[in-house]
Amino acid sequence: MKVSPIPVPAPIQAHMFRPLLCAALFTCMLLQASCVSNHANGQVEMISKAENPVRVDMRFEHGSYSVEPSDTSFYLSNLTLEELLKEPVEDAQILHAQLLWSPKPGATPVDPTATNLTLRLAIFVDGEMGIYGGAGFAWPSGSIGEGPVELEIVGSTLTLLQSTDGFRDLLSPVLLVGQIGAPLDPVRTLRIRQAASQLVTDRLGRTQWVHEPLSSFEEQVALRADP
Repeated sequence: MKVSPIPVPAPIQAHMFRPLLCAALFTCMLLQASCVSNHANGQVEMISKAENPVRVDMRFEHGSYSVEPSDTSFYLSNLTLEELLKEPVEDAQILHAQLLWSPKPGATPVDPTATNLTLRLAIFVDGEMGIYGGAGFAWPSGSIGEGPVELEIVGSTLTLLQSTDGFRDLLSPVLLVGQIGAPLDPVRTLRIRQAASQLVTDRLGRTQWVHEPLSSFEEQVALRADP
């Protein structure tokens, strides 16, 4: 069987479809924004660029985000906050994504070198740990600072920054793509950040995950009241 494309009649030109295409894209954007989940979720794919490439799929089901003075920080993990606080943590993944600025669909020119996202990923395997870091680009969905937000990570390159002596790096350099989403919760975000910082410090014997103070007195009070 041979399948051939159906030719477009002469009176119908390609530019006549542009209004319909724009309307369809606008409708998709509205639907996407209205369907942002209020629960933390994430699924990313890591494809190694090393000589013997491997592929790793990761899922995140716990986390939140907060709006900082210069960026929006997402913290996600495959473990609950309570599990991260219990030592020893043998196997875990903690992703920190910093959205530096939000692109505007149709108005922001994007080229292969565009960057609006920085990433840090801590991977714990059998008690050993490696921290990967890099930058890339992401499209946000949802109202930042008002409710849940999702990030469509269309491309980012990470490499190993720090590790324990027994950690085997099978990825660097590695391409990361996928989607993550989280609810707005500044206090819980800080608690996850503190837990991650403590885990990294305990493994390496020195602080590598920088602590950033809360930006409001109300959040500090809430943190003290939340055991």
